[in-house]
Amino acid sequence: MKLFKIKEITDIGKKVGFAFVFVVAMMGLSMPSANAALTGKGLISPKNHFPTWFSDSNSIALQLCLDGDGATGMCFFDPVIPGNATSVATGFGAEAFWWSADATLALAGGSNAILVLALEAAYGAGDPAPNDQFAFGRVRIRIDIPADGEYKIWHPFLNEADGCLPEVYNATAGTRAINVTRDTGGTAPFETMLSGEVGPFLIWDPAIAPAAPVGYVGDPNVPHEVIGGHCDINYFKIEGPVGVNLDGNGNNVVETNLFSVQGKIYDEANVPPGIEPVRTTYFRTTNVGNGFTTARINTWVKAPVTATVAISGVPQGNQNGSMVFDGENTFFKRSALNRTFGTSIPDQLTVTATSAGGQTNEQLVNVVDQVNITQATWTSATDTLKVVATSSDRISPTVGPAPELTLHIGSKSFPMTQVGALGRYEVSVLLAGEGLLAPPARVTVTSSQGGSDTEGIAD
Repeated sequence: MKLFKIKEITDIGKKVGFAFVFVVAMMGLSMPSANAALTGKGLISPKNHFPTWFSDSNSIALQLCLDGDGATGMCFFDPVIPGNATSVATGFGAEAFWWSADATLALAGGSNAILVLALEAAYGAGDPAPNDQFAFGRVRIRIDIPADGEYKIWHPFLNEADGCLPEVYNATAGTRAINVTRDTGGTAPFETMLSGEVGPFLIWDPAIAPAAPVGYVGDPNVPHEVIGGHCDINYFKIEGPVGVNLDGNGNNVVETNLFSVQGKIYDEANVPPGIEPVRTTYFRTTNVGNGFTTARINTWVKAPVTATVAISGVPQGNQNGSMVFDGENTFFKRSALNRTFGTSIPDQLTVTATSAGGQTNEQLVNVVDQVNITQATWTSATDTLKVVATSSDRISPTVGPAPELTLHIGSKSFPMTQVGALGRYEVSVLLAGEGLLAPPARVTVTSSQGGSDTEGIAD
């Protein structure tokens, strides 16, 4: 069962590139969509850049199942690809799973039918690559059809809104004549699959021995009865036309309630915490009286509420250390730099989160100035657009280089000039002279120090 499913899931995935996939290979399709019951996701892991967990309406949260070698044991996944830096860093190859469940039916004459249900981590281009993470939920049905006719299929993720009516196909005889793959997913922030077909997670039925291994919702090496299906449909069933011999014994109905299930229960204390940067900005000013330049850096990140979070990389050593939890979902720290360090704003800081069980993760955060557009007005009489913006970096040019601000209108860019107080910039653009036939709905200002802001043109 296990090796069969690895092949079924991975073969097509590597060919289609994991864009949204919708494949149907039959005629006369009646295909209901399910109401998914995935309810949440964890913070992004700095290590693999996937959500640390997904949860369902039964309050079951599952982490990526990466125990063992990927081919035996409780989890199956593609092994690390030697020489692929992303794969080595994440601990798996092209694919891994938060959860999967599959069922197979032996049909007459050596034919078969398979049902594959999964919540998967993969990469858009196939092999692991930076910034190419892709997560999706999958429903796949493949059935060898012995005779032309109407076939009805029941499975755990039918649409509850219509009472879990079966999927109905008018199929012609042939190998995999019914061949359906429905993938719903996307890239960060990985929310698309929350509205897909997959969920809630099927898990081993606790009322039927043996019990699922501790820490898991099943053992993929042992087919087992499950719970969690929509409308209490915890089986895979096919009904063919009257008189068609599906099972080899003259019956036109075949059914199994045995599934090969994998999924590791999320263990927050013993999983390296997810970390998501919220904002890291600095304010810097030069005192006109004494010429001293001081600064402060404000950092916000999200991490699990049970984690301890600290920051490092601030050049003034006593301003590193623990971040403060805001009581909801964010950690904060202000690092003040005196005149000795005020001119030394680092490009990045390191945030370290530690779980209750001592597992750690690190996340680099970029330190940028805060840019605010304070005016964006278009004067119709002169066809002139005026933009005023400020940077939180108000260093004196006699002390160090000031930020350079640039206005962006579509594909065109216009340098802004510092006017008035330190940190204030403005520019006026004659639109017609730049080939712009109408004022833009919004404009963007970027800073050489990394900050940016986008605002709409004032009415």
